[in-house]
Amino acid sequence: MDPDKKMIEAIKAILERGNTAEIKRRRNDVIILEVVKKIEYQNDR
Repeated sequence: MDPDKKMIEAIKAILERGNTAEIKRRRNDVIILEVVKKIEYQNDR
């Protein structure tokens, strides 16, 4: 499979889970990070 297609599939999978995908460039390659934000505590107002 083409590396670009693998990246797109990874991003789609992250977005389907409802999380945010961050794409960053490292020296000679690209990394995809999955950002998960979870509410630990919520005070009733």
